[in-house]
Amino acid sequence: MALVNQLGNEIPDRWIYPEAGEKGSFKPYGIGSFDLLQELGAISGEARPTGVLLAPETSADLVAPFLDKLDLVIIPFPKFRDGRGFTSARSLRQRHGFMGDIRAIGHILPDQLALLAQCGFTSIVTPAEHPATQWRQPSADGAGSARPQPLLQRLVKRGN
Repeated sequence: MALVNQLGNEIPDRWIYPEAGEKGSFKPYGIGSFDLLQELGAISGEARPTGVLLAPETSADLVAPFLDKLDLVIIPFPKFRDGRGFTSARSLRQRHGFMGDIRAIGHILPDQLALLAQCGFTSIVTPAEHPATQWRQPSADGAGSARPQPLLQRLVKRGN
C-alpha cells in the first residue's frame, strides 16, 4: 500500500504502523492506538513526531485533549458505506483546530479524493485494490476533469 497526499501524489511514509490487534507505541514516528493513549494519559515530548490510530467509533472530541502532542491522526474507514471518518476529520480541523496530518486508511475509493481533502484529510493510505496511480488528479481541485463526479461531491462543491 502506498501513501498519497490530498492531491493524489505519492509521498514517502516514514511512520511505523501497529500490527493488527496491537496497540503500537508512542516513540518518534510511532503510531499508537487511542486505547494506549488513554492508558498512558499523556505522550512525552521526546516521542515527537508521534501519531494515533483512532478506532472507527472514537469521536474527535475524545482525542481533542491530546492533539497538541500529536503530529498525525489516522482515521479508519472500515466499510465503504461508513462515513464517520469524514465527520471526524472535519471536526478535528474545524472544531478543534488540529493542524497536523489527518490520514485516511481502509475502504476508500479514488473518486472520494476531493471530498477527503475538503473534510481535512491530508494523506491517504491507498488500499491494495486501488494503487497510487489511480489517485492522481488532473488538477488540484479535480476541476477540468472530464469524468462525472458523484452526487455528494457535486453538492459539497455547491455548498448545499
